[in-house]
Amino acid sequence: MTMIEQWILEDERELEARCARFRAARLRLDHNDGADEIGVEEDPAA
Repeated sequence: MTMIEQWILEDERELEARCARFRAARLRLDHNDGADEIGVEEDPAA
């Protein structure tokens, strides 16, 4: 496997993880009818 192929795989995994986080956040907002404060980022270390 070349370095380019490795980077592509890593980028693909990162994109999938970001999409999963987005979907989870969207579900939380939908579940709470948007009652959460939008624009307030959670601490990723929490």
